[in-house]
Amino acid sequence: MKLEKKNVWSVLIVVMFGLAVSLASLRTGNVNGFGDTAASVELSLDSAAGSVKHTDESGNVTVDFEMLKEWNPDIYAWITVPGTNIDYPVLQKSDTEDLYDNYYLDHTVDLEEGLPGAIYSQPVNQKDFMDSVTVLYGHNMKNGEMFTGLHEFENRDFFDKNRQIFIYTPNGVLTYEIFAAVDFSDALIPYEYSFSDSAQLQNYIEDVKNCAGNFQEGVSVSADDKILTLSTCYSGQDDRRLLIEAVLIL
Repeated sequence: MKLEKKNVWSVLIVVMFGLAVSLASLRTGNVNGFGDTAASVELSLDSAAGSVKHTDESGNVTVDFEMLKEWNPDIYAWITVPGTNIDYPVLQKSDTEDLYDNYYLDHTVDLEEGLPGAIYSQPVNQKDFMDSVTVLYGHNMKNGEMFTGLHEFENRDFFDKNRQIFIYTPNGVLTYEIFAAVDFSDALIPYEYSFSDSAQLQNYIEDVKNCAGNFQEGVSVSADDKILTLSTCYSGQDDRRLLIEAVLIL
């Protein structure tokens, strides 16, 4: 009889402990700070590509944006730059009135403050990549994360052999051809140029062409094209930016 009572108390203690853990979880939400919506999502930048990108037997790649939205609702696209380790979600702060918001400059995809930040665009750009020029920003990290891989394009051989950028969206994949890798000023490009004005857009294209860098001479670009600009910094050169310029081809 004493043994039976001991077993009953053991079961009760286990049940009470489990209940306490459950209640604590309900009070705090999940550790990433996204509340109940993302409680079942356990992603990191190291594992995200393998978790949300899928390739079928024909080689077609799809991205699970429903899963990404649960991770962070500000994720609206995915960028892959073949030849580099750039394979990341793209974000844009949604709850801001600042067209030039830089929240993700110093906040991660998990909404944690600090480096490495995230790959992001400013709200001045639409999320469908149909602006004349869409600018994506990312840090040049010592550990090779974010947009560090863009510096590979400063090498002429690498530049010649790696020509494409893929942007995955909920509506499909956009394919870009790289036409320039240039040393540019630290100007806030969407602010300095009014891309709704075809003359200013052409000025931007000419300014890029007049920079030092690598160019694909066989690629023609005009004010009628959709241009993707990838921007990152140089180590020790706060007033300069490396820009990778690409034009939408598909």
